Amino acid sequence: MPENKFYDYLIVGQGLAGSLLAWRLINHGKSVLVLDDGHASASSMVAAGVINPLAGKRFNHAPQIHDWLEYVETTYTQLAQQAKEPFLQWVDMLRLFHTPEQQRFYARLPGQEAIGNLLGGSFPPNQPPQPVQAPLGGFTQHRTGFVRLPALLHFLARWLREHQALHITTVNHEALEISTERVCYGGFQAGGVVFCDGYRSMHSPWFGYLPFAPDQGEILTLAQKPGIDAGQLPDKIINGAQWLLPIDNGMFRLGSTHNHNIQNHQPAREGTEKLLQGMSALLNSPQLLQLVRSEAGVRPATSDRQPFLGTHPSQPRAHIFNGFGAHGSLMIPWYSEQMCRWLIDHQPLPETADIARHGNEVA
Repeated sequence: MPENKFYDYLIVGQGLAGSLLAWRLINHGKSVLVLDDGHASASSMVAAGVINPLAGKRFNHAPQIHDWLEYVETTYTQLAQQAKEPFLQWVDMLRLFHTPEQQRFYARLPGQEAIGNLLGGSFPPNQPPQPVQAPLGGFTQHRTGFVRLPALLHFLARWLREHQALHITTVNHEALEISTERVCYGGFQAGGVVFCDGYRSMHSPWFGYLPFAPDQGEILTLAQKPGIDAGQLPDKIINGAQWLLPIDNGMFRLGSTHNHNIQNHQPAREGTEKLLQGMSALLNSPQLLQLVRSEAGVRPATSDRQPFLGTHPSQPRAHIFNGFGAHGSLMIPWYSEQMCRWLIDHQPLPETADIARHGNEVA
């Protein structure tokens, strides 16, 4: 790193949030230094990167859903052009009803014009268009897919190094000095710092007052057994009580568990067993897949399921861009642009994401 350089921003964390925010700020002409532990604790490296605009068992959609999808398309396409490798893969999703109540939730969807282009046809019980179990039926969903997050983050790490904008270190919050004039850390100085370090921000002196709800999740990687006819396994994303994602070369991701009481990255035997049992209830032929590995990460979820964007109420040089939970791949491209506009031009943040909604309850 250049000696005695004064940066516009230090960014803590090179997960998807920190990477895309740094990429945008640099493209806006700002000097940035990202501080990261080499992805040792990044949940983005474990996440499957699923793009699903109709969330949860009620198939809810956010008012900004079409803005999110537009930024998903343009952002990941632009990055793919720079890297000369694809990151975003659109794949239709089969939503399998796993309770009768979900059938009623779906019945209300076709009348909502705003999401008409997201809906494919429905199918009756036990007649799915893929080799899966669907005793209650379901429907096809469009504008779904996944982002190849490890490849994307490795590319962005290289890109940041080329711009002399990445320093590998484990940030100690207590060693970070924030004054009215500047931010200092380990010899680096900047005009501000942005915390993009996931659930670890809940332990910081500045943003620990925010209602984080960290959610550990386990995901399995599976491989198709040799000699199997590909038609015996799904080629769409399957989303029931669990989800199954076909990726490249006969590989699949299966997820995921949820645990709000654990904050580590260690997969547990109980989680693996639960996922494999769920796969048995999902596929017609679960024996055709074999376990390759189990991984766990901690999602930076929040109590109201809205992200945390903004500036500390009493420390104007401390900012946060965080709290995207399980939907970072879908939400971060758009929100990173909103955060840039806030930092550079002081344009208002979306009210639902602005940390001002939590008042000045500083710990």
